Amino acid sequence: MKGKVWLPLLPLLLLLGCGNESNRDYVRFYVWGDAAEVANYEAIAAKFEEKTGIRVSVEPSAGSYYDNLNIAFSSATKAPDIFFTESGEFAGHIATGKLLNLSAYIRDGELDVQSEANPNGSIALWGLNDAYRYDGENVGQGDYYAFIKDYSPDFVLWYNKDHIDEYNQENNLKKGDEGFMEYPSSTEALSWDEFLDMSHKLTKGNRYGTMLDHVPYQHAMEWVQQTGASLWTDGEKYLNAEDPNVIKAFQFFTDLQVGEKKSSPVIGPTGIGSGEAFANGNVSFVFYGSYAYSTYHWDSLPFSYGIAPAPTPTGGSDLYQGCSGMIALAINKASPVKDKAVAFLNYYMSEGNSYLAKKGFNIPGNRLIAESDAYRSPESSELRELNRYFLKLAETTHPLVRNRYLSQLTVEDKFGKYFSSYLSNPSSSSVANVLKNIRDDLKKEI
Repeated sequence: MKGKVWLPLLPLLLLLGCGNESNRDYVRFYVWGDAAEVANYEAIAAKFEEKTGIRVSVEPSAGSYYDNLNIAFSSATKAPDIFFTESGEFAGHIATGKLLNLSAYIRDGELDVQSEANPNGSIALWGLNDAYRYDGENVGQGDYYAFIKDYSPDFVLWYNKDHIDEYNQENNLKKGDEGFMEYPSSTEALSWDEFLDMSHKLTKGNRYGTMLDHVPYQHAMEWVQQTGASLWTDGEKYLNAEDPNVIKAFQFFTDLQVGEKKSSPVIGPTGIGSGEAFANGNVSFVFYGSYAYSTYHWDSLPFSYGIAPAPTPTGGSDLYQGCSGMIALAINKASPVKDKAVAFLNYYMSEGNSYLAKKGFNIPGNRLIAESDAYRSPESSELRELNRYFLKLAETTHPLVRNRYLSQLTVEDKFGKYFSSYLSNPSSSSVANVLKNIRDDLKKEI
């Protein structure tokens, strides 16, 4: 993570857990994910128990992960021992004293992380992991409070080649003809205008050109950063609502859903998510990280697919190519079984990462596993190509720039509130006015 990030004093966002279950001898691991993803966590937990005798209870979230996490932290009997955090929630978790400082465990070898004192450690952290360091004043340096469990460019473009072939056949277009639709390049990004046009042309009957159901407002944040603008001003405090490029990015976000070339359903319940819809052939373009390959069983798609860099404002290859949320694992400072949780974290980052690498899950958070044959050279040639592609694309991946004063949950709630209303009646206002309203409402939260 480049540069220092000052961590201001935040309001108390989470209630402190007050209980200490002194008799509990197992680890609570609070996760999110569909059945396939949760099954992977359960498999790692089972292997850990077989090796150590320590039981890990994998507890999936039902509903909003962070809302439920906040509630769990307020309970003497339900607070997790190990859980997910991300850069948009990290500041709040630090400010409220939720996170166990992991550096002491690194120094004494319980976490086998490579360092000057332990050059042969089995875990090598990426530089991106600095997003989860804190020295008492600045995020980005100092002690470690979480480890990136895995990461990848989050919004790589996956597309259905058969839909493009079908479009050309239906319009009697052959290669070289004006209007012939080419497959997107695997190295050159489409421009926003090109993507808007292609996605609209592939929309057909009950089939969507694309869908923005997967963390849509983080996707819009990526588009803002692609323009070179910042979503936040005054030290990542206030929404940069009047910047022309911020407006341009959210106009693109809007045009995909309600413009003349709309190709996506308006954000909201659609009956099925884009991961499943893509597998069923009901959407032509979707934006996902590499984890989608195993999570949604795209290893057995009934059609030919391709992958390409995320579209950028003007397209090409020498531009900002994507972002990563870099989900990390943290340990509850108040856990009554923190030593067992530390042992599980160490196992997850080593043998657990190796297990997931063979499944086609994300780029491992342990750099040694990402550089090993387990990830770079799996038995499946298709998975081998995907893993190497995502690892290469990750070289141009950047962290999302978050608001330093508000949690990502609060930010997305405000965007959802105002854009949901606007998208249902776009003639009632404008993107520029919607952004101003969000800015003013967010100010009240600081």
